[in-house]
Formats: sequence, structure tokens, C-alpha cells
Amino acid sequence: MSMTVPDFAHWFTPGAVVPTEDRGDVVFRVREVGEITLPTGRLVACDPIVHLGDDEEPPEPFVVGVPPGRYRVQTAEASFTYPYDHTVNAAARLVVRDLPAVRWEPALVPGEPAPEDDCFGYGVDAGLGCFLDAAAHHSFPGTADEEGVIWEVLDGPENPDAFVAEGENGHSVAVFGSGWGDGLYPTWVGRDADGEVACFVTDFRPFRFAKAL
Repeated sequence: MSMTVPDFAHWFTPGAVVPTEDRGDVVFRVREVGEITLPTGRLVACDPIVHLGDDEEPPEPFVVGVPPGRYRVQTAEASFTYPYDHTVNAAARLVVRDLPAVRWEPALVPGEPAPEDDCFGYGVDAGLGCFLDAAAHHSFPGTADEEGVIWEVLDGPENPDAFVAEGENGHSVAVFGSGWGDGLYPTWVGRDADGEVACFVTDFRPFRFAKAL
């Protein structure tokens, strides 16, 4: 099998439309979630409820890193109107450079073999994904026990499907709903024309229940 990279540039174009075989036209909206700090430049993507603070199975940072700094996080929301109205996060993007990505490669962790298809990524069991720095692993205590700042937002009156939470020691995390829910979701590294990292995108497979045309 060969890897097929979704058309992320289209997904992150406000008002973009993708027709499907059985669910009509899907309309995309870009949402600015906020900025997170990556003090080490080692990016982690994982299910925050399952993995934050877990020393038995801690999430590993991607092999490809970025310069330490603050980075914008966006989601591409896909709105389905047939057979009922529903909006899901199609993808989450960490913007490193405001330049278009012209080449994509799997974002892998140390020791992870190069995939032959798109069946790679991190597992989600709580319907959420996130981006954070590897050094922030213990900055959100109580998350696995439904306590702490992440749960304060999740249980709050707004109950957003994407937000930035501030943890201990100045660390931050961007949290977002994982498309239709639990599953295995790949993250891709997008590189610009000079070969520099332009972004990281987690694909939440918005068309897993519909065939895009």
C-alpha cells in the first residue's frame, strides 16, 4: 500500500468545500485555537487524558523538532449537513512558518519504523488529541483523574472543542476534539520549498464515514 497525504492546504482554506459521495458538500472552517510554548522545541502529540503524567507509557516527542518558541495552533473544522448537521475537527495544525508546505513526511517518534501506509500515529481513547512540549509532561497534574486545568475547561459552561490550557511552570497545551472520536490518528510534517519545517498536522480522518470525491 502507498501513503496518500490528504489535501491539508485545501482543508485549511476558509470556506473550502469537499463534495462527498453520500453526505453532500462538506464545508471547512479554520479556527485559531491559540499559541503554545515549546521551550525545548520537542513536540509531542497524544491523547492528553490517557498520557499526560503517565510515566509507564509517556508519550515521546517527534524526531523532527523545531526551534524553541511560541507557535500558533489551528484546527480545520469540517461541517457535514447530510443526513444531519454535524461538525468535527478534520485536522489540527501547529504553524511553524507562514509558508506553504510543498512536501509531507510522517511525524515519527524515536525507534518508530517508517510506515508503508497511513496506519501510523497515536491512539485516542478519550476523544481528544493535543500538542505540547516534551518538557510539559508533568505540568498538568490530575488530568488522568479528571482533575486539573484541562478538566476545568472541559467541564466548564462553554465546553469548547479546541482550546489552550496553561499548566505549571509556564507550560501550555493545545487540546482539541479528535474528529469523530477514538481511533488512530497520524501526524505529518509539512516542509516548505527550502526543506524547512513549515507545520505539523494531525489528520483526524474526517471522511472515515464518507467517501470524498
